[in-house]
Amino acid sequence: MEFYCKSGERIHVDILGKGFPIVFLHGNNLQSGYFAKQRVLEKSFKLLFVDSLGHGKSGELQGEASFAYLSDSLDELLSSLSIEKCLLVGHSDGANLALEYAGRHGERVAGILANSGNISFSGLKFLPRYACYLEEWLYRFLGLFLPAFKRKSRVSPLLRENVDVPKEVFQKAAYPVVVLVGDKDMIKRKHSMAIAKLFPKGKFLERRGQGHNIPKKDSAYFNRLIEKMVQGIQP
Repeated sequence: MEFYCKSGERIHVDILGKGFPIVFLHGNNLQSGYFAKQRVLEKSFKLLFVDSLGHGKSGELQGEASFAYLSDSLDELLSSLSIEKCLLVGHSDGANLALEYAGRHGERVAGILANSGNISFSGLKFLPRYACYLEEWLYRFLGLFLPAFKRKSRVSPLLRENVDVPKEVFQKAAYPVVVLVGDKDMIKRKHSMAIAKLFPKGKFLERRGQGHNIPKKDSAYFNRLIEKMVQGIQP
């Protein structure tokens, strides 16, 4: 499905199944296909796989490259689909987007599964932080010659952006939040624990033997966690 924002920007979303809505938000310079192993959940829930602006099958990002801008465009989409409450499932930058969205449009949030997100750039370990600068520089250089990399360079600065939501907003949240990381993740453990503590119903989970790609590498566990969260929201 193609949705056009008021700005004229186009968002692509795949909608599968029926039931309680779950919105999947992918990481930087990825696309909704990242969650291929979560599509089996369509048997029980309504799944919305969103390509953020400037990613995947969605159109170019014409506004500012910020989580605030992306979250507002996401809210336009969900409003058009009459989604009153949903579980947000975000991976990496998608987790950051989910948290930003909750801060700006919390009335539509029933819960958040934030996998390997970081609300500040300092939440990344040293080598991954260095890699972000390198990746951004490489995309800018290659973008001078190749359109595909020029597109990537447009959104890669999001890797360094902080989630701009006052902590007081999260402290008032009544919905459950699970912060999930692998013990081999690129996100600092202490940082992930601090995110969970921002929410009254926040919970920190660390999956042993896993890194930054639990939805792909340990999909059975990830999918069970989603099912458990929805059951808690809708007993």
